[in-house]
Amino acid sequence: MTVDEVEDRARAVLHMALGVDERYLIPQARLVDQLYADSMELLEMVMGLNEAFGIEIRAEDVAAIDTVADVYAAVRRLLGARVEHGV
Repeated sequence: MTVDEVEDRARAVLHMALGVDERYLIPQARLVDQLYADSMELLEMVMGLNEAFGIEIRAEDVAAIDTVADVYAAVRRLLGARVEHGV
């Protein structure tokens, strides 16, 4: 899976979990302060990401997620070697 594929799939999960139009899911967008995600939506996001990627986002991972870019970085980190960096 390439970095672009990871971000596309994660963006789709964010769109479904947060109910936010994908055009607002820019990397610097803050999940709570700008996209108005509440605790239930964040839980849906985590469960959706875990299912979509076969990973386990833990509480300490969630605490470090503030922006859409943070979501992408957390998923890539948890996928590790399964992410291909395209040329």
